[in-house]
Amino acid sequence: MPLIVLPTQSLRSGDAMGWAAKVGDRRAFLASIDSALESAVRDRGLTSWALASKLAQTARRNPLYATNPADVRAGDAVRYLERQRDAEIPEPVAGQLRTLAGFHDARHALVPVEVRFEPGSAAGTGRAVLRMAVLDVRGSKLVFIGDIVGPDATEFTPSIGTDVARRFADLVVPR
Repeated sequence: MPLIVLPTQSLRSGDAMGWAAKVGDRRAFLASIDSALESAVRDRGLTSWALASKLAQTARRNPLYATNPADVRAGDAVRYLERQRDAEIPEPVAGQLRTLAGFHDARHALVPVEVRFEPGSAAGTGRAVLRMAVLDVRGSKLVFIGDIVGPDATEFTPSIGTDVARRFADLVVPR
């Protein structure tokens, strides 16, 4: 099933462990998650997915039609749709997603909405949580929203984002 995958939208700050403050360059951290998602998805043979880098390439090749996927405020649209379940994807996001999806003959958009850090299941540990949403671009509806929970870690390392991305890919297509 063709699907477009947008870049990871945001990093929540203010976690109890202070890990978000240790991230450093937020854009680089979110880009590392996008890269890990792409790598994990490719490793599992999901060639029908148009990943964030492919969407960016499409936008560069078609600047009069397509918006750079990094500029699409899909995370805000998802948060709105969570509160208003019967609402449609708001403009201009709906049109931007339809255009990107149209270039890739896709009906759905996968939106990594947010990364947050929370205490782990064992004392003294923490973990990354990646909030994912699926939007029906043609129907202009929120189809799914859920959290992907990464493994427990005793301290923050940049690989925490990679681990949660791999966990998502394992849920979609097991190794």
